[in-house]
Amino acid sequence: MPAIDAIVLGALLLLAVAWLAKMPKKTKGKAWHFTLAGIPAALFALGIAVRGGALGEALSAWFAGGLAAATLLFVTWVLGSAKRNHGFMDIAYPLAPTVVAWTAFLSSPPGTSGTGAGMAPVILSLVSLWAVRLVIQTHAQNHAEERQPYAAWRQAFGTQWSWWSLCQVYALQGVTLWLWAAPLAFAVVAHFSLVWAVVGGGVWLAGFTLQAVADRQLTRFRADPANRGKILDTGAWSIVRQPNYLGEAVMWWGYFFCALAHPFGFLTIVGPLFATWFMGFGSAGPFKEAHMRRTRGDAWKAYCQRTPRFFPWSRKTP
Repeated sequence: MPAIDAIVLGALLLLAVAWLAKMPKKTKGKAWHFTLAGIPAALFALGIAVRGGALGEALSAWFAGGLAAATLLFVTWVLGSAKRNHGFMDIAYPLAPTVVAWTAFLSSPPGTSGTGAGMAPVILSLVSLWAVRLVIQTHAQNHAEERQPYAAWRQAFGTQWSWWSLCQVYALQGVTLWLWAAPLAFAVVAHFSLVWAVVGGGVWLAGFTLQAVADRQLTRFRADPANRGKILDTGAWSIVRQPNYLGEAVMWWGYFFCALAHPFGFLTIVGPLFATWFMGFGSAGPFKEAHMRRTRGDAWKAYCQRTPRFFPWSRKTP
């Protein structure tokens, strides 16, 4: 093993140990931390073992993208700490995978499959468009004051929050987003495939449209004072209770289909599977559902009875 590989692997292992060893006892969802903390080191070790060839090339691009995204999130943590507003993470959320994709592309040496007429122009265009739209939206919502759950965590952890926020907010979400972004890294180093460009682009466009329409409808609904305390149950929100999250998940499947242009792209299926589970059932969706149950009461129960939660073909209420 080259010295630089040993140093990087050792650093990743030390960071994982420090992350878990310093975890405050009051931390909820500790399983998330124990599951994700060691993944970068494990995957880097895999990358060392399979160095070279199409798979090694894609993994190297993915690791380079992960390093760039980690740098972005560290800078965001410094800014959020200075401003006492870690809602900046929501603004950085779409930027991190975009940085992974662009860095993976730019770090690929001349002569790799991602150069020339590869899939890179397709995937970079899609992820950049998604990022621009979400950054504009989330900046308007998060730059002025710290929103939930970050404000509640700041109060709960007290003085520990000054350093634990780096793990709880940025490292945890950073590893998650890096895993989701695996299809992006594999796609940008793949030869062009018209079939997978059309299929992936079409699926992505369906998800992007659903999310954009749902977000726009929700923004208009919230802007009307007469709707305060009410539930949006028309338009996209009459199809499922989480149309914006469903649209997000569909977009990640679009990226995955683009990645199938790479001979090992099928391995990145972990990205859209994880994203779909996270959006609908792991974290994002359940957090929203719990909030609405607390604040909307019987009206929310009635909405749940007539509107499926995440998939439009399921009418069962959790």
